[in-house]
Amino acid sequence: MGKNYYLHKDNKTGEILYFEYDKIKGYPVTPKTKLRDAIEVNKIIFVNSGLREKLIRKKIDIKLRYFLRFLEIANDDGSDEGAIQKTIMEAEKLRMNILNHYVKYLGHTYGDYTIKKIQLIINQLKIKLYNIGFQKRMMNDYSNELYYLEEEEPMKGRGR
Repeated sequence: MGKNYYLHKDNKTGEILYFEYDKIKGYPVTPKTKLRDAIEVNKIIFVNSGLREKLIRKKIDIKLRYFLRFLEIANDDGSDEGAIQKTIMEAEKLRMNILNHYVKYLGHTYGDYTIKKIQLIINQLKIKLYNIGFQKRMMNDYSNELYYLEEEEPMKGRGR
């Protein structure tokens, strides 16, 4: 079992202080990179509210830019239904994470504003998905009509 450390450098003396981080409330982060010949870190807790807000806002903004870029690509290019549905699911997941986890760190005003942005993106993606489905149905109906028109050609011959 590993040791738990909260590192804090004292400004006056320059000493590193030890605290039990289980009792400290903050934003927990699990680092995903592992380097050789380095200290292994399993969990980081950000206690500073300004830093905590910046990290979460940056994380949310990166996801929003990804969704907006996908929305532009979906409007320009004929994207498939599966990719649009997957993006809708990711946006819904982000919206739920904001409601369940991030609102307590960011506050309700920024949370509500971000949720409205995500809902607009989800609505646009759903409209795009509906339009793709509608176009496919129309193409199927149109191809069936052409098939019937080809079969019902009048017979040529003498007509008296």
